Formats: sequence, structure tokens, C-alpha cells
Amino acid sequence: MFNIKIGDYMKITKKTKKAGALTGIFVILIIILGIFLPGLLESTIAGKIYPDEHLFVDKTYLLKTDETNDTVNVTCNLYITNTWEKESGEIKAIAYVIETKNNFAVFKTDVEIDIINAESTTEVEIPVALSNNSYKIDVLLFENGKLVITGELTISARPIYSWEDIERGKVDEQKWDVYNSGTNFYQIR
Repeated sequence: MFNIKIGDYMKITKKTKKAGALTGIFVILIIILGIFLPGLLESTIAGKIYPDEHLFVDKTYLLKTDETNDTVNVTCNLYITNTWEKESGEIKAIAYVIETKNNFAVFKTDVEIDIINAESTTEVEIPVALSNNSYKIDVLLFENGKLVITGELTISARPIYSWEDIERGKVDEQKWDVYNSGTNFYQIR
């Protein structure tokens, strides 16, 4: 009755073969891009892509290093941790010593830190000179030129006078009382 051959319906045309080959190549390209694109993005001219909040200031300490009649030299020791599984970018710290009574910066220092290894902590020493006043020390931490952390230390520096030293005229060997009343650091997003 009907003369139908099964093979006639199973034939694949040349156009179908080309479309299937192009689809296969397209799928393979997508898979390759999915595998290698993150690595390609990381090595572009813009530099590595760092996750948010991988650098933290864990602790701060103040260390009196020298005292004169006019000033007291203090080193602000910061302990910065890189929690990422890769090394950080180039880290730089800038500190401004600001008089709290007039909110005016009286001293600035830059400290090049270099990189912080993966999952490690580094100590950063920022030297500042203080006189008889209350100060706010603003600390700015940059990674590859981008501001990532800001912080402030609130410090008072006062000379210590004893009546005996004043009566004896021994005020030339001044002692200083330095008090840290607060430290706060914040991530920049």
C-alpha cells in the first residue's frame, strides 16, 4: 500500500550537519571562556581583582620613642591582616596629625608597606611628633592606589611637671603623658 523507506527519514542534510558543528563549536567556546575568563580578567592592565574586605587593621599600639621639652615622638604601630588566599596589592599608609581644637593638620607622613602575603599579618610603624595638645591621627590605607581603609586614633599629649623639678630648675628633661582615648578603623566599599 504505502511504499515508505525508513532510511529516507533518517538522512541528515549537509545544512543540518553544518548547523550541528557550529553549535558544538559555540558550546565548546562558552565552556573554554567560563574556565579561563576569570584568569584573563585577573591579569589585565587594571591589575588583580581583590575581594572586598580582605584587609583588616587588627590592633593598634602607641609607643613613646623620644621626649624633648617641646615635643614627644610617638610611633603608631598598626597590625594589618590580609585574609585573602593570595597576596595583597601594593599597600601604602598616609597619616595626618590633626589638632582637635581647630581641625587643622599639623603633620603628615607617608609609609610604603609593599605587599602583605596571603593570610598573614604585617606590622606598620607610623612615626608622628606631638606637642602639648589633643590630636586626631587620621590614617588612610591604600591598595594599588585605591583607598580601602580609613581610621583615626584620638590622642592627648601633655607634659608632666613635678613641683620638685620646677623648684630645682630641672625642667630641661621633660617627661610626657600620652593618652589614647579611642581608635576606630573602617572599610571603604
